[in-house]
Amino acid sequence: MKRIFIISILLLSCTSSFAAKEKNSEAVEPFDRGLGQSLVGVFVPKGTVCSGINFTYNTVDLGNSNDDSGYSMLFGLLGGLKGSMYTFGVTPQVSYFIADNLSIGLRFGYNRSYLGLGNAQLSVSDDISFGIQNYNVFNHKFNGALTLRYYMPLANSKRFGIFLEARANGGYGQSKTWKVVDENKYGTYSETRSCSLNFVPGICIFATDNVAVEVAIGMLGLEYTKTDQYRNQVEHSSMNTSGANFRINPLSIELGACIYFYTGPHSKKAKRNNKQL
Repeated sequence: MKRIFIISILLLSCTSSFAAKEKNSEAVEPFDRGLGQSLVGVFVPKGTVCSGINFTYNTVDLGNSNDDSGYSMLFGLLGGLKGSMYTFGVTPQVSYFIADNLSIGLRFGYNRSYLGLGNAQLSVSDDISFGIQNYNVFNHKFNGALTLRYYMPLANSKRFGIFLEARANGGYGQSKTWKVVDENKYGTYSETRSCSLNFVPGICIFATDNVAVEVAIGMLGLEYTKTDQYRNQVEHSSMNTSGANFRINPLSIELGACIYFYTGPHSKKAKRNNKQL
């Protein structure tokens, strides 16, 4: 009886030690969102559905405090600046991963901006200067895009990655500029139609298993734009522009959040069924 009791104690000790080791090994497991460590180089697997939304927002306020003489820029070349500006954009998106790390999707966006310039003075020399007062610009634009995005994990990480997205865009916008002189309003109304091909790099960070935050900025693009302009509701003119650019635009920085829904063999339901089998 004493021998059986000692054997039972030893078995319980071994079981507890094994359970503790297994628990510690699970605690230090790398973050992999349940994809499995065998999937080397896979940041987002094939069959995943992603939906999210991006925001852009910028404001500028110059010389609008009480008894302000106006802000100066460019070593005093521009002076007496008083005004404000804002830009706002929201873009929902959805995509489907047709292969590991490669997705195709749709984006729909709305952008709005306003510039109100109460005063501005351009001084070329002591004797030559120009001034603008009560000048306003407003525009808004709707656009849609077909996207193709490729992800690359950083050092085979399942949490941090970079991506490059190609966007085929089409858009329609309206804008108006006006100036008030002696309580009379003079203005110009414009309609713009555009199409473009843009390449947008960015960074993706998974905060949880299914939720990620993204930061992207436009750099390279090809664009064609046609603008019809109507001045004081009488005169009409048009302008066509096209070209390519390679530059970083701070106003085009996008901050967004995305939710990833795993399907196929990587979904939780499929994994439960596999375990049951």
